[in-house]
Formats: sequence, structure tokens, C-alpha cells
Amino acid sequence: MNVDLLKKAIEIENWVLELRREFHRYPEESFKEFKTSKMISEKLLEMGLEVQHIIETGVVAILRGGTEGKVVALRADIDALSVTEETGLPFSSENSGFMHGCGHDCHISMLLSAAKMLSEIRDSIKGTVKFIFQPAEETATGAKKMIEAGVLKNPSVDFIFGMHIWSDIPVGKAVVQPGPLMACGDMWKLSIKGKSCHGSSPWQGVDAITCAAAVIQGVQTLVSRVNDARSPIVINIGTIKGGERFNVTPGSVEMTGMNRAFNPHSRDKMPEWLKNMIESICKGYNCDYDFNYGFICAPTINDEKATKLVKASVGKLIGEENIPEFEKIMGSEDFSAYLEQIPGTLMLLGCRNEEKDCCYSHHSNHFKIDEDSLPIGVASYAQVAIDYLNS
Repeated sequence: MNVDLLKKAIEIENWVLELRREFHRYPEESFKEFKTSKMISEKLLEMGLEVQHIIETGVVAILRGGTEGKVVALRADIDALSVTEETGLPFSSENSGFMHGCGHDCHISMLLSAAKMLSEIRDSIKGTVKFIFQPAEETATGAKKMIEAGVLKNPSVDFIFGMHIWSDIPVGKAVVQPGPLMACGDMWKLSIKGKSCHGSSPWQGVDAITCAAAVIQGVQTLVSRVNDARSPIVINIGTIKGGERFNVTPGSVEMTGMNRAFNPHSRDKMPEWLKNMIESICKGYNCDYDFNYGFICAPTINDEKATKLVKASVGKLIGEENIPEFEKIMGSEDFSAYLEQIPGTLMLLGCRNEEKDCCYSHHSNHFKIDEDSLPIGVASYAQVAIDYLNS
């Protein structure tokens, strides 16, 4: 098969842009992507693909090639953020309080466009392509629920490829590299229980806020004094609530946090490290505590062999000189759940262009992308699928 997929993607660019802007107008929160899901399935059915809904708002489509072979999955996430858009774009969000501020509207549109291109050459494809449109990436729970519902089965997927549009990478470039790319994201909650009393006589009670202050300081020493600093971690305390009144010594404090790590060992040990520190400090301050820890989202670790193939495929489109090395990212992506099951790769697609004011971080209410990036993403999905099935 000798098809210039980037050229074909550019030929349908107007179709891609129309889709992207339509999805951008109607962002929906995680697990409530009903309009989005309906629009996706309608487009896929028009292509003559086998379409099914999974976990209500997830959509899966199957393209069977002209001959039997391996099975490749291509994934896009479809949910939006509870952010009020302030971009001023003519196709800004019409769903008040929600915005596609992380580029998922682009992912949907690029994958639908790749499905359109591949469906037009299906007879020459050797194997099967499974298109996965996944809800609830922003809550880091959608991928796990899709897997539990059997998204990687019937037919069983051999390899999965996904991408995330990325505002720190210039348009025209992409990052494709093996090993850890994005960190885990695991949540915890701590309740510290002291004894309240009149603020003028704190010795008659047990001050939970003083204990909490020591815990906050103590857990940060874990980052470099217990953890191997060559494998970075982040312990972020995001909320702290304590006290009832200015003249009362507080008897309880609650705090929540999220931990990040690339190394599976560090990730596994952090609950134990935290618990030991919390227990020791609370004992010293004569407080009780409740500590709950949840493993939410694993680190995204790209398979080495799969990534080599993806890099070669994308290199055909933009040249390997436009595939730079990139620093690991402390943020998380629940694409990692698929990578825990099967080989695969997550690519970062550049969309930054300061001349077009496309230079804001993800989750910003000013987030914008250079739409010149979209045909590259479309062609990358298609090229990777074809090259894998022919490998």
C-alpha cells in the first residue's frame, strides 16, 4: 500500500475543522458525554463501520480489512472540563461552565477523520482496526471502566496507539519516546483528630492544626530523604480544612492530596511512607488519624518496541528531525490503563504557535490550539495503524 496519508488528511482538512469546532461548542462532563457520543456514532455509522456503545457514553467502532490479520486499536478521549471558556473564539463553548480546555475535541475529530480515511481503503487493509472513543479521561476512570467492559476484547487488541495534543510543543512537531512519559496520579485523604477547647487555654485540648502543620512539613521530606531523588515524585496537598472559629483551638483537620511518580516502586511505596510519617507525627502531638489512599491512575510507560514503530511511522509524515526528545511530564493520562494490559504508545502532538496566541497551558480558560496540527494527527493515527498491521 502506497498512500500519502498526510496529503489525504490535508485534503479533508475542512471536514476535520468542522468536526472539531462542532465538538468544541458542546463540551460535556465526564460520563455525561451524551451529545458527543451520539455525534460520534452517527459519523461512524455513515462510514459503514460496526458501532457499539460501551459504558453508556463510550463508543467503539470496528473496521475489518480485506484480509485477516492483527488487531490495532486507536484511542481518543471525549470529555471536557468544568472550566468557563474565555478564548473569544467564534465557536466557543455554548455549555455554560464547561470547556474543551484540554484538546479532547481535537482528539475526537482527528480519530473520526482517520476512520474516514481508513474506511475508504478498507479492502487493502490487512487486519482489523478498532476505534475507541473513551469517556471520562479527566477523572482518570474512563479507561479502566472501558477495559472492565471488554473494550480490548472481541476482537482482542494486539497493540494500541493514542495521542494527546500538547501546548508546550510547537505545531509541526511531535514527541514519540519509549519508557515513562507521564506520571501516575494517586489520591489520598487524611483526617487528624485532636480535641477542641477554648482558644485561650489550648493546653486543655489537643490542637489538630498544629499537628497538621507538622504533617505538611514532614511529608515533604519524603520526596528527597526517603524516596530515591533520581526517580522524582511529587506529594501535593491540595486542600486543608480545619477549625470552626477564631477563638477555638481546633479539634479536627482534613486534608486531601495527590501523589505523582514515574517509578512503579516509588508509587507502590508512597502509601507506606506517608502512613509512617503521619503516624509518628500524630503520636507526638497526641492526635488520632484516619488515612485513606487510592491508586487512581498509573504512570504512562510507552512500550519500547511499539514506540520504535510509531516513531518511524510519524517520521514518514513530518520527518524524524521534527520528533524531538521531551522532558517527562508530572501530569497523568489514563491511557496508562491500556498500557498495563497490552503494548502501545501515547504520542504528544504539538499545537503551540505564539503568533496565533496558541500558547496557554492545558486546563486554562484561554486554551487554544493551532488547527494546522490536526491533519498531522489524522495522518498519524492512520499511518501507525497501517504500518502496524503490515509489520
